Amino acid sequence: MPPVLQRLIALSAMGLAACATVPAPETAEQEMMAADRAFAARAMEIGAGAAFVEFAADDVTIFPSAGVPQTGKAAVEAWTSTWPQDMIIAWAPEAAHAGSGGDFGYTWGYATYTTAGQAGASYGKYITVWQRQPDGAWKWIADMGASAPPPEAR
Repeated sequence: MPPVLQRLIALSAMGLAACATVPAPETAEQEMMAADRAFAARAMEIGAGAAFVEFAADDVTIFPSAGVPQTGKAAVEAWTSTWPQDMIIAWAPEAAHAGSGGDFGYTWGYATYTTAGQAGASYGKYITVWQRQPDGAWKWIADMGASAPPPEAR
């Protein structure tokens, strides 16, 4: 085989390999942070329950505090339908960590729970596990939260 043809084949192979590389964890972390922020913004637009359903993967697993884990979007819909209609959940991610494959990771942050027309708030912390979907979108596949002190006490 002529040397020029060998070089062309090698360059083509390197180009294909470059296209098949996995996103860097830093990029995946930035993408998950953006997905979490979009999730939180959507919750303010359409309500937390509807946003939880919208951003959930089809194979999502929920961990209700007073029940057993359940899988599927129907479980998310049933779970969120028990939430008070006037409950407002505002949250923001603090950090993210992605696996080396760049398609899986988590965000964590703090949340504030309020009810329309009532004074005072309660506070929580959360961890949301994210997975990149075949279309490139990030969807949450697990989410857990617990109470947290108010911002001034952290």
